[in-house]
Amino acid sequence: MGILRLQGIDKQYTTSEDYAVKNISFEVKEGEILALVGASGSGKTTLLRLISGLEHPDSGAIVLSGKTMVEDSKSVPANKRKVGMVFQDYALFPHLNILENVTYGIRNANQDAEKLAKESLQLVGLKENFKKYPHQLSGGQQQRVALARALAPNPTILLLDEPFSNLDAMLKDQVREEMRQIIKRTGITAIFVTHDTRDALSTADRIAILHKGHLQQLDTPRKLYEDPVNAYVANFFGRRNQILATATEDGFYTPFGFIADERSRIFQDKVRILFRPEEIKFKKSLRQALIGTVLHCAYFGDHQMVKLSDEAGKSIYVRASPTRHFLIGSSVFFTIRSFKAEDAY
Repeated sequence: MGILRLQGIDKQYTTSEDYAVKNISFEVKEGEILALVGASGSGKTTLLRLISGLEHPDSGAIVLSGKTMVEDSKSVPANKRKVGMVFQDYALFPHLNILENVTYGIRNANQDAEKLAKESLQLVGLKENFKKYPHQLSGGQQQRVALARALAPNPTILLLDEPFSNLDAMLKDQVREEMRQIIKRTGITAIFVTHDTRDALSTADRIAILHKGHLQQLDTPRKLYEDPVNAYVANFFGRRNQILATATEDGFYTPFGFIADERSRIFQDKVRILFRPEEIKFKKSLRQALIGTVLHCAYFGDHQMVKLSDEAGKSIYVRASPTRHFLIGSSVFFTIRSFKAEDAY
């Protein structure tokens, strides 16, 4: 069941001729984690601010938990929307300890604010050291305090703006996993903004891809990665190879060799063969394989990226084992395990 619905949302700032977001419509399911992903200026943060009530759209409707938050000129104030917010810089008060930071947001609650704050801190794994101050905590601990403060008032939905951007690479994986577990344990619906595809793919149940204010695709991480609706979505999630081929009755002729495939029969002439670098499998011989020349190898520890060229100088990239050795200028044989074919027009 949808807990949040956006319908035809437009927002344009007076300082820009372009729309920050244009005709955005989608639903968020109860209990799911949705990531809003896009490059700088794509509209993802604007959309988060519109949902929270910090901004008002020019047109469109926002319905939260069955209640209309925005429609035409009507707008429910941010403090009346039951929305929890975790800001990019966590916005913790440096002069308050962590218990006081969490208590601050619920000090007017009918229940015992300190008891609620302690329960919220325990929920995020901070069971003790309530008297510590923000500067005495690690980045991951500070984020958990901010999360506890947002969860303490028992909001309907949780919004997070670039929650992992202030963390170093080694800490990110751990914090992403912790945050997902905490959110799933509470059962709350959450939306977070990020420009990092790894954050989105590893944390979100579904991902919304934005580009220049327009929604490109909203789907599961696997569906977005394996079956993108357009080139922008495909390339946003990493490198994708493209080979121009000629379709025949039996398969596709490419500059790297022949690919036997029955799908060729549905095409008339020129075709684009699209595939990810990890879809390449190396072979020991040329039999039923393609051939390429090794131009360059880049080592990344857990894998290496190998650049292969055809006779005409067109190149593709292959993800290979870090233990395999490639000789620059040598020929290698390979097949493509899975690929997408489309008309090259």
